[in-house]
Amino acid sequence: MTTIRKRVADLAAELIRKHPDGIRWAELHRAIANALPEENHNTITGSLRVFSNCLPGDIHKPDRGVYAVVDVDERKEEAPQPTPAATKVREQHFYEPFAAWLVGELEEATKAVAIGGNGAGGKWGTPDVIGLYSPRKTDPVQFTEEVVAVEIKIDTQSLVTAFGQACAYRLFAHRVYIAVPQGANPRDLKRLDALAVLMGIGLVKFNADNPEAPDFTVMVRASKHEPDYYYTNEILSTFRDELGL
Repeated sequence: MTTIRKRVADLAAELIRKHPDGIRWAELHRAIANALPEENHNTITGSLRVFSNCLPGDIHKPDRGVYAVVDVDERKEEAPQPTPAATKVREQHFYEPFAAWLVGELEEATKAVAIGGNGAGGKWGTPDVIGLYSPRKTDPVQFTEEVVAVEIKIDTQSLVTAFGQACAYRLFAHRVYIAVPQGANPRDLKRLDALAVLMGIGLVKFNADNPEAPDFTVMVRASKHEPDYYYTNEILSTFRDELGL
């Protein structure tokens, strides 16, 4: 009987070869999930991670989160085709998709989980998503593990509050991201962009109407800094089970 890892790997390779100009991780994951509706999304994510670490000889990664056949030098990004949401969209619907995107496409975490309102000192101490970036045993440089914290907002009237929360996460996280709706007021987005650069916080915009195709896009990449490790250990201890520590 074919294992799920083998089925995902075969489908992934087939899809990549059908996109000679390259295909992004999110689009690849979505296509496989549609082809295997009976499989759990987390199982597919894990299987894709295994596939990513052991690519066939004719497939490579020309950039973070992008897969292409070896003889392709340039790629064209295809716009995702959003599908209408069947139920009322809530903020927590984007936690798991962002966690998967953080690992699979942005590649700034090797493990990420949705935390949301689980509680770690109120809204100023609980990120929506928390990730760990750890070296693999095969990496030549065994760097120190890093913590990534994410604040996600679909309410365009709460962007200043969200940015304040993201600033608070710098106390314990090496990198911090804030994700905001792409339909937010352009002036607000421009100011958030400037503040993000100033504070070293990553800024991501996304389609807040469709959790199935959020189209996360980096506006500003997060800068790494040294947190206060007392608080880093405190929050990692709080979410030890969720992170599998």
